[in-house]
Amino acid sequence: MENKLTKIFQKAKYESGAEMAPAIWRAIALRDKRITLFKLWISVCTGLASLAGLIPTAITLSNDLSHSGLYEYFSLVFGEGWSVLSYWKELAFSIAQSLPITNIVFTLSLIFVFFLSLRYVFKEIDKNQSFRFATLSA
Repeated sequence: MENKLTKIFQKAKYESGAEMAPAIWRAIALRDKRITLFKLWISVCTGLASLAGLIPTAITLSNDLSHSGLYEYFSLVFGEGWSVLSYWKELAFSIAQSLPITNIVFTLSLIFVFFLSLRYVFKEIDKNQSFRFATLSA
């Protein structure tokens, strides 16, 4: 914190009297605004990159799910009825083995990164709006 203040004081104009405090406040506010905009743009770029990566990943996941035979296992569960209950362990292991786990994990992680960056963007926008209203009323 002291390091940040010394940098701000060095960049601020040294004026005498009553003009010094507003100049320091403007320098601090300008620095915070630049840092906030940088973080905002980084999170927007991260969100867009994860969204762009999500499209081919979701297509690959749907192809892998269709080629894994998972639908046949589920049709067996819903088609045969109660006779499947006697072999439920083998069926559960077969379903677990046929899942494309790596593609599911990768797709879910991209969705998580997208929503996390979207949350951060909305949080920063909300914080900036409340900051602008606070400075306008003061």
